[in-house]
Amino acid sequence: MPLGSAGGYRTRAAVSGAVGALVFLFPLTHGPAQGGLPDDHATEVMLPASTHIAASTGLFATACTGAGSCVAGGDYQNPGKPVEPVVATQSHGRWFQGVRLLLPLNAAAQPYAEVNGIACLSRGNCVAVGAYEYGRSNSFQAFIATETDGVWGRAFAPRLPGNSLNPASAQLDAVSCANGFCEAVGGYRDSSGNVQTMALAKPVGSYWRPAAEVASPPGAAVNPDAFMTGISCTGPGSCVAVGNYSVSSSRFAAMGAVESRGAWQRATEIAAPRNAVPSTFTAMSSISCTATGPCLGVGEYAISATQSRAMSVTESNGRFALATEIPAVPPGSSPSPSTYLLGVSCASANVCRAVGGGRNTAGHSVAMYMTLWHGRWRAQFLAPPAQAGTGTHELSALYSVSCTARDECTAVGYYHDATGALRAEAASTG
Repeated sequence: MPLGSAGGYRTRAAVSGAVGALVFLFPLTHGPAQGGLPDDHATEVMLPASTHIAASTGLFATACTGAGSCVAGGDYQNPGKPVEPVVATQSHGRWFQGVRLLLPLNAAAQPYAEVNGIACLSRGNCVAVGAYEYGRSNSFQAFIATETDGVWGRAFAPRLPGNSLNPASAQLDAVSCANGFCEAVGGYRDSSGNVQTMALAKPVGSYWRPAAEVASPPGAAVNPDAFMTGISCTGPGSCVAVGNYSVSSSRFAAMGAVESRGAWQRATEIAAPRNAVPSTFTAMSSISCTATGPCLGVGEYAISATQSRAMSVTESNGRFALATEIPAVPPGSSPSPSTYLLGVSCASANVCRAVGGGRNTAGHSVAMYMTLWHGRWRAQFLAPPAQAGTGTHELSALYSVSCTARDECTAVGYYHDATGALRAEAASTG
């Protein structure tokens, strides 16, 4: 993890080090009463390397501009090689070979780098954000890469807030674009070495502005260890972001912040449900806003020392409600189920899809999706490809989802195959 403590935000890097990538295409069900998804099948997402089998790979972000037209990003690593950022494009329902993003010229000789967030202005015109190692000190720095007419340019490091540490240490975790405007969020170390939240915007027809600190909620620890990991914008200067921060060494809390007319308000704590226990992994991970309704954020919190539970929160008119427990669990869950959500996308104010993972009857954490239909949640495990692992190799999760219509969604994540081998795969349904 580039920034923050090991006990905080559920990092992409911490999970992706021993997994293969998985991409799912699936239709939303038409309501809670309907059955499960159709049979799915796996297809390979080719990697940007001489061999199509990588030592490890993961996909952490996706953005779609229409049915069967999406971009996904994450990282990959060939044996003995550095971990590098990758993007893959889907056109007319077909996934093409992944492309290695070119890092800034000051990247380390053997850098660790990954794509954490993707957003698109239109088909073939997208933005990817993440973090990379740079310089001889192998510090981490945020990066932004832009796709123009289907071609990805070399990534660059954005200007950090004026009080940032020297040498710089930062990462970007999410980005959102709307009506020609884009904004990204993440975290950085200030001159005292404390991790703070930052946001930076790209106005319509202009360049990326320098990042600015978003103040942590009152009551944050001296080192707030704060990250914004999800953002959704409905127009220029009108965005909502969510993440987490440290209250103490043993307790993290979820937080949210609202940008109005280009100005970010101070972040506020999002109170966890009443059955929460103090934990270092309480967080809101993702948020989705529509033009006609409130925003919906999702995440997780602890209900015991060994169980997590998915939660959601709504934001409306600049205010976050109290977070609510999502009690729904997939059929086939463990008797002591744990669930968590990492991504959400709302096709309308009444229909949303969220993705993450849950514990099955074997006690393994596997990919899960949830559908919110007019206020009611329904959860299901997502069947992996035929070559997916079982037993000790049964492990999967979904990180990100993008819906362009009620019945048009794509989610990305990772899994182990049947032999424990680590390779990129795609699975489609419908």
